[in-house]
Amino acid sequence: MLGKCIKNEFVNRSGLVGMISAGVMLFAVIVLGLDKLYNVVGTTAFAVFVKLVDVMFALAMFAVIVMVVLLPCLDFRNRFFKDQGYLTHTLPVKTSTLIGARLICDLVMIAWMVAVYGLAVCIATGNFEVFSDFVGFVQQFLSMSGMIVDRSLIVLDGVLALLMMWLGVMCNIWTINAAYAFGHAFTKGKRIWSVVFFALIQMIYGILVYYVMLGDISLYLVVLVTVTIIEVVGIAVLSVATTLTCKHKLNLE
Repeated sequence: MLGKCIKNEFVNRSGLVGMISAGVMLFAVIVLGLDKLYNVVGTTAFAVFVKLVDVMFALAMFAVIVMVVLLPCLDFRNRFFKDQGYLTHTLPVKTSTLIGARLICDLVMIAWMVAVYGLAVCIATGNFEVFSDFVGFVQQFLSMSGMIVDRSLIVLDGVLALLMMWLGVMCNIWTINAAYAFGHAFTKGKRIWSVVFFALIQMIYGILVYYVMLGDISLYLVVLVTVTIIEVVGIAVLSVATTLTCKHKLNLE
């Protein structure tokens, strides 16, 4: 049954993610094409236009990050608490199975968007070694500061940072989902309670990360691993709490 639920999640959500991915890639190709064309045209007015498009691309990439967080939450609200909620909760499927399928789909979708994001950056810059060049820049910058750091360590830090951000997006998605579910455990003021719970969860997360940062901040690996562990535990706790709330304290809109 879990497999069927996962398939259903991808069927319902892959279309929109596919369109966003295609839009990002198309925009990246346009940016690259304009940069190449500028090398031929070379006028000041065209240079201003190209820079404006570059800024729009950067803003679009930021908007994609926001959409990656908000769209799953909107889908969760519609399918679990709005009109579709009546169908969702009358299916002969355990709530834990439905939530588990969403978790797996979220993980895959975010990983896909991270890959699309990285590829779009490479295409837009016309350099498929842009991330390798960035590692070299960081290594050179540290060496100028008197710190000799092996390239492999920088790469490891980067991979862990990417993992932390990936799980951070998941944590934000499930913070919103859980807060929305907690708020709808009440019969009145559901949305107000949802905002209150969201603020409380964010406060708890902020306090935990703050105490991690109080340690030796120079131990980047320790900080990254610790924050990643906090995020993994947080996602697990929030998903279980959301499951229990939907199962025992469900109040649809």
